[in-house]
Amino acid sequence: MGSSKILHLVLKHRWFEKIVSGEKTSEYRERSDYWNKRLTNKQYDTVVFHKGYTDTTATYKIVSIGITTAPNDLNLPKCWKIILKGTPKT
Repeated sequence: MGSSKILHLVLKHRWFEKIVSGEKTSEYRERSDYWNKRLTNKQYDTVVFHKGYTDTTATYKIVSIGITTAPNDLNLPKCWKIILKGTPKT
């Protein structure tokens, strides 16, 4: 069919601004039942970040989604990592 799968994520203003400025190039989510169900074996092409519950959004292509043990802004030993590509469409 060719339609892209879009992941919608609501971010606090601070994290939204860091992503839009290019300072932050990945987004992290904890490995909870909720996120495991939403991200395991799913193929998303695009992520739309929502700045809180406002109408402000930024859209990015997704490079990859996977589990990481690298240092992250959640300070968790293991979490989901969503790697972003390019400049946002705001």
